[in-house]
Order: sequence, then structure tokens, then C-alpha cells
Amino acid sequence: MKAEASVLVYILIYLAAMVLVVPLARRFGLGAVLGYLLAGVLIGPYGLQLADGSPGVALLAELGVVLMLFTIGLELDLKKLWSMRAQVLGLGLLQMLVTGCVLGLAVLSWGLPQLPALLIGLTLALSSTAVAVQLMNDRRIMGTPVGKSAFGILLFQDMAAIPLLIATSVLFPSSGAPTFKAWPALAAVAGLILAGRYLIGHGLRWIAANGSRELFVAAALLLVILVMELMISVGVSAGLGAFIAGVMLASSEYRHELEADLEPFKGLFLGLFFITIGAGINLGLLAQLPFTILALLLAFMAVKFLTLYLQAWLAGMSVRERLSFATLLGQGGEFGFVVIGAALAGAMLSAEHAGLLNLVIALSMAASPLLMKFNDLVAARYLSQAETAPTHSEPMEHSPVIIAGFGRYGQIVARLLMSNGMSATVLDHGAQHIANMQQFGFKIHYGDAARLDLLEAAGAHHAQVLVVAVDERETALKIVSLAKKHFPHLRLVARALDVPHAYELMRMGADVIERELFESSLLAGRRVLEFLGFDAHEARELADRFRATNKAQLQASAQLSTTLDRKEFISLLRRGREELEHQLTQEARMPRIVKSWRQTTDRPDS
Repeated sequence: MKAEASVLVYILIYLAAMVLVVPLARRFGLGAVLGYLLAGVLIGPYGLQLADGSPGVALLAELGVVLMLFTIGLELDLKKLWSMRAQVLGLGLLQMLVTGCVLGLAVLSWGLPQLPALLIGLTLALSSTAVAVQLMNDRRIMGTPVGKSAFGILLFQDMAAIPLLIATSVLFPSSGAPTFKAWPALAAVAGLILAGRYLIGHGLRWIAANGSRELFVAAALLLVILVMELMISVGVSAGLGAFIAGVMLASSEYRHELEADLEPFKGLFLGLFFITIGAGINLGLLAQLPFTILALLLAFMAVKFLTLYLQAWLAGMSVRERLSFATLLGQGGEFGFVVIGAALAGAMLSAEHAGLLNLVIALSMAASPLLMKFNDLVAARYLSQAETAPTHSEPMEHSPVIIAGFGRYGQIVARLLMSNGMSATVLDHGAQHIANMQQFGFKIHYGDAARLDLLEAAGAHHAQVLVVAVDERETALKIVSLAKKHFPHLRLVARALDVPHAYELMRMGADVIERELFESSLLAGRRVLEFLGFDAHEARELADRFRATNKAQLQASAQLSTTLDRKEFISLLRRGREELEHQLTQEARMPRIVKSWRQTTDRPDS
């Protein structure tokens, strides 16, 4: 394109390529990451030649990487890491060291010194989190031993990518990069830790209580960019600053809300980053050296597959599990593009070597879905399905119950679960209320459960029950509608504010609907019957009979509330109420009530 083209024109081209190509890639099972790379190739110098590069687009692409590092930091909750220590620290460290050293030895044949070769080997040991998680979700194996082990390794790799990127940037700085300042950098990190411990949480709580959702998003972006600028000023990667900011908030009640609010920005900007990588892929090398690149690709994936298979064997996995495990993680990772870009900028790699590595990583990511399908066919035909029977279907980091709303209603449900040794993921949108409840030991996440992204972040894909305990009519209806559409496996237990609200919840398909005052009022009615002369057992039976009949009548009238006009419907309800009272009066032996009442009221005054 012409040099004078504005940044808006470039963004228009990138977004158009994204919208056109990525859905097609998803449709054919290639995944979003490969779709972005293909979009970049389409508009790059070997395609339509529309992407000459733009500083504005490059800045947005870099922001995508920074936001990805920030969200990785948010995932590093210490409790979660400790619960997965065997997979993360054991399998993850072993995989990185073994695979990285083997691949580093192979890279030495290019004539690189030992340190750069080791850095590149460790970079190639990284796998694609986006591709592997998509493959596991498609096959619903995230909760199996294979899925847990693979996810633990991916989590360790995401953490390991940070020091890899820092080491590459510090040891091989690019021209124009700020000089690393050790003491100021140490002071900046210490200051960020203290700010995260004593200031940032209070600031987010104040914004949540006094602002809007848009202000909360703006505050999250402001935090990330401020930390980026601070780290850059002391000569440290902006990504490290974003990662530290994420770690500071990993245990915060605002973690899920931050993840959900920043997800669209991260996805969009990260997509721009992958498109710029795709546009920079040297397809000329592929045309010039097709057999060399094919040999490199086969050697790279074979080394990763064999080392992963050996590791799975040492971990005691079955043959079927070993094959799935090695195939899931057998590709290069998206962080490989980031580290290789930093290595190229710092002259650690030549342009030709960087081009070869980018091609091998991209082609391995493209091959992974195809290899996984082949693995499924082989396993189904030759290996026993019983070998991989999952122990349970939910990943460790999520609870089987999600409670939306933590007022008086939700608290009682949560306390009943906790008293019986069961946990729940609680979502509430009241900042001050969350602060008050945390003083009593409750773990609550700030967020609006009427948002699809928040339900996903809370683990709705893996949970079993969603309790809709919010005290706002429309919010409750929206939550039930979202859950029925996107998480049909969830059992929905909903709080109804009144009878019309119960009708609406029934029509939407809630499994259990409890009117908030019905049971307490019924209990009060039982006490009244006891005061009128009935014994406790008989009063309970009468109340149970009333409950069953009332709920049956409610279920029947819910269907008619949409077909009759208001006058006819009210008349129908009135007749139904009269019939109900007549029926229960006959069953309850009304003469006894009258006699008991007269005996208590006709007594002479003392």
C-alpha cells in the first residue's frame, strides 16, 4: 500500500481479513490462531500485498501480547497452583527441560552459540495453549488425567515463556531499546507488589461501587498500561510488567470480572498480532526450500512427540493416554512467535533462521488438529476405550455449583453446601457487599452473572448446578435464558420474587423454582395451625398437602397465562383458588378447626 495510507485504512484491512478468514478456519477445524495466521498470509507480501505495516497496528498487536501476559498472571492463583503442583511443577518442568535441551542440541547444527541455541530450544519446547485447549474442549477431556496433565504443562509453559522473553530481550536487546537498570527495576517490582497488596484492590472496589462497567474496564486497561510504561522506563519488557500486574490480582475477588472485561480487547489485539506474524511469514523460503522445511517440521514434531510420549510413560499413563497426550502438545506455541521476534530484533537470529522457525511453528499448529483426528481414529479402532475412562468430568479449578447473587437467599444456599463439605463459585455485583461478606470467610468473585463471559469464566461449562439467587427480576430471567442457551447441561435452581416471576421462569425452562417467601410463610401457617389445636405432625401434613396442590396449580396456570387475556386469567385463578380452599377444607376436617377455635375464644376471662 502507499506509505501515506492512514492507520485507519490498515486497521480496516486487518479487521476485514480477520472477519473473513478466521470463521472459515474455525469451520474447517483449524482453530482461530491458524485462521489469524492465514489472514496475515492473505494480505501479506505473498498474498494481496495489502499489509505493508503500520506503527499504529504494530502497537495494538504488541498490546495484545501484553494483555495475554496479564491474563496469564491472573491465572496464577497460589491455591490453584498448589493444588496442581504435580502437573505444573513436576510434569511441566520435566517437559521443558528434556524437550528444550534436545531441541537446543539440534539447533546447534545451525552454527549458533550455546546460549542462543538453548534459548531457541526452550522456545520450541513451548506448545500452543490456544490449540491444545480447543482440542481438549472439543473432545471433553479437560477433566481426565490426560487433560489435567496437559493443562498443567501448558500452565507451566505460559509461566516459563515470561523469563524466556525477558532473557532474550535483556541478553540481546534490540536497537533503541532502553538500557536495563537493575536497581530501579527491582524497586519498580517491589513497588508494584506493595501497590497490589495495599492499594489496587481498594481502588478497584471504589470504582466498582461508584462507577459503571465501562469505567471498570477503563480502570483495568489503565492499570495494565501504567505498569507497562513503568517497566519500559527501567529497561524491562512491558510484558513482565503486565504479568506482575496480573499476579498481583490473581487472588482478588475482581479476577473473573477483569478477565471477562479484557477478553474482547485481548482477543482482538492478539488477533492483530497473529495477523502481523502471518503477514511476515516468508513463503518465499517455503517455495525455495520445500523439502528442507518439511524435514525440519517432521524432525521438530517427532522430537516433541517422542519426548512427550516418554514422559507420559514415566507418569504411568496407558498407551491410549500417552498417544493423546503427546499429540495434544506436539505443536509449537504462540509464544514462540513472540520470542523469535525479540531474537530477530536483537540480532540473535538471522532473518532466514527466524523465517524458518516461524514457518515450522505455524505449520505444526496447522497439523495438530489433523493429527488429533488421526489419533482419535487409531485409538477408536485399535485401543480400548476403557483405558481412558475419566475419574470425574470437571476440571480442578471450578466448583460443581455456581451461585449467582449472594444476598440473604444465596448465603443460605452456600452455607448449607459448605456445612456439608461442598464448595460453590459465588458471583455478586455489589462491591461493598463483597467486602462485608469476605470478613466472614466467604470467597466471592466480583462480576455480573447476567454476562455470558462471566458465566464461562466461573466454570459454567463444567459445573452441574446454577443457583439463580439474584433479587432483580430481569437479571434473573437473563441469567436463566443465557444458561439454557449456552449451558444446557446445567440444572437451574431459580429464586422467584412472586407468582408472575415464577411463570416466566417456568416458561424459560428453570428446573426448580422457589418463591422466596413461600416456604417461610408456609412454616408460619403451620405454627398457626398448632396454636389452633392441631398437633405438630398433623399441621405438617396439612402444610405439605397445601404445598403440593399449590405447586401443581401453579404449574398448570403457568401455561394458560400466555394464552388467556388478563380478565379471563384472573377469573381462572380465582376459581382455582376457591376450588383449592374447598378441597383442603374437606380434607382438613373443618369442624375440628371450628371447635378448637371456639374452645379457645369462648373461655371466660380470668
